[in-house]
Amino acid sequence: MSNTSSKKSFGFFILVLAAVLALAAGVYFVVIHGTFGLDSTHNGACYDPLVTGLLIGGALIACGLTVLKKYGLASAVAAIAPGAALCVFVHKCYWYVVDVFVGIDEKHGFDPRFITFAVLLALAFVLGEIAVYARKTKA
Repeated sequence: MSNTSSKKSFGFFILVLAAVLALAAGVYFVVIHGTFGLDSTHNGACYDPLVTGLLIGGALIACGLTVLKKYGLASAVAAIAPGAALCVFVHKCYWYVVDVFVGIDEKHGFDPRFITFAVLLALAFVLGEIAVYARKTKA
């Protein structure tokens, strides 16, 4: 192991993992184009370019700041960008969630693509929040 990797602590790896999860969530959201449910023309379309931009842009900025050893700022970006993306996503796909809960789409429930994206987004946000408070380097 190199001398530089032995100086990294738990928070550094959580920060990198949060950025990777945010990037994965952003790419996955683009690939599925934010469509969930059976009827992608009615209430299934939850795509918003702002969600994609926040996730992918936040992940790239956090990685760039990590390379520059600005760990505090990188962890703030890794927490705020997925959090803002989560808020926009919840606002955008409110009707899809309501349709499933009310029973309009009760035969099928939540689309697996919705669950996958929501889990990736939630993990990126939670790990970004943990990275804010965790130590990045060993003392």
